[in-house]
Amino acid sequence: MDDPRDISPSRPAWSFFKRLLFRFGFCYLLLYNLPFPLDSIPWAGPLISQACQSAVWDKLVPWAGKLLFGLNIKIRPGGSGDTTYNYVQLLLFVVIAAAAAAVWTVLDRKRREYRRLYAGLRVYVRFALAAAMLGYGAYKVIPSQFALPFPSQLVEPFGEASPMGLLWTFMGASSAYTIFAGAGEMLGGLLLCFRRTALAGALVSAGVMSQVVILNFSYDVPVKLYSSHLLAMAVFLVVPDARRLLNLLVLNRPVEPAAAAPPPPAWRRRRLALAVQVVLVAAFSGYLLYQSYDASKEWGNLSERPSLYGVWTVEELVSDGRSIMAYSSDTWARAMPSSASVS
Repeated sequence: MDDPRDISPSRPAWSFFKRLLFRFGFCYLLLYNLPFPLDSIPWAGPLISQACQSAVWDKLVPWAGKLLFGLNIKIRPGGSGDTTYNYVQLLLFVVIAAAAAAVWTVLDRKRREYRRLYAGLRVYVRFALAAAMLGYGAYKVIPSQFALPFPSQLVEPFGEASPMGLLWTFMGASSAYTIFAGAGEMLGGLLLCFRRTALAGALVSAGVMSQVVILNFSYDVPVKLYSSHLLAMAVFLVVPDARRLLNLLVLNRPVEPAAAAPPPPAWRRRRLALAVQVVLVAAFSGYLLYQSYDASKEWGNLSERPSLYGVWTVEELVSDGRSIMAYSSDTWARAMPSSASVS
């Protein structure tokens, strides 16, 4: 942290409200994204995330739900991210962040600004958002999140499909659009990984996530909380440049360069750091693409299909050597052989 006595005319003090808001935002964003980056470690990440979930939140959330609302929370987060568990957990994030900010304000009341800590928070949020964008994008660039519709979906009456099922079907029906959507997410994630392109990455991510959020709310997809937070993080990264963007894109006014960053290290160290960063980002992206490819081979577009895979109209049924005419109203009038991995 900065020395609270290090106040110069070039670094004016923040208002009390701004400092308080920063403390709360810092605590909340840290709480929400932890255990990142540990949960992004290839292969070990899911185990670390599950261990943290079991050790902390699986104990705290049911207790808080029972104490505050008389709820008996038994369903833990799985494929859905909008369960009662998640809403109670979100309330705990707010309460804990507010309490931490209050204690922080009392203990650190002499500090006048948090520019360095704010810069560090932006870097943390950048990479947390980048990891999420790359993950979701990889599972679309190699279509596994939205696979081609299965036979059971193709013959289901339109009116019987759930809103989410309808969304999954129309996304999966066009691999080209799914890949395009995933490429946009991965582009935003990749741009976020580098300081010079971070603003462009935040803008791309905000645009892509705006569509994702409205789809989730419109088709009742239970990832509303998570997608809304990803959008909020993208907006958080854009806000410091909002005035410059407004002048450039809307008001047609001159735009000054962004505030200069601290002097960079020697060019050899800078190039080495950039090379290491490029290798790590490429390796992480490759790992995510491999995971998507593996999932697609297991149950998606690349999975093996039986020779009779598809939708077949039964014209004749033979039982005990007797031929029985099939009618469209009979339950066996259509056959849909599929692989064992398709459900």
